[in-house]
Amino acid sequence: MKNIIIKALTQLLIIRTKWRANRLHFVKAIKQAEKLAIGTQRQKGKRTYIYFLGGKYRVVNRKQVQWLKNQGAIKSTMNLEKMKGIQLYDTQGHVNSHPVYKNVEVPGINIIFQPAKKLSTVN
Repeated sequence: MKNIIIKALTQLLIIRTKWRANRLHFVKAIKQAEKLAIGTQRQKGKRTYIYFLGGKYRVVNRKQVQWLKNQGAIKSTMNLEKMKGIQLYDTQGHVNSHPVYKNVEVPGINIIFQPAKKLSTVN
């Protein structure tokens, strides 16, 4: 009985992750990142990144990554340079690094695909 429950929960987790990591949500995150990068009348736009953290696409800038490190959501040894391996999109240069959705098109944005550099185990 315990094994059946574990298998069912595993399948539900896989289905939920696949739903949250679909193309529609990725395009929505790109649009949100570009909107934040432009800025508003009150605040200046900032370079933003998209990561898949906590089971969903997160649109963050440098200050938010620092805040996540202080909260313990990201290891304190991580920085933006080390996180380039898991970065999916960068608003500076409109660089898409998503391994699955390589041909994403958003009207008005010229997105180029550039594979992410591999995470190295040796620093």
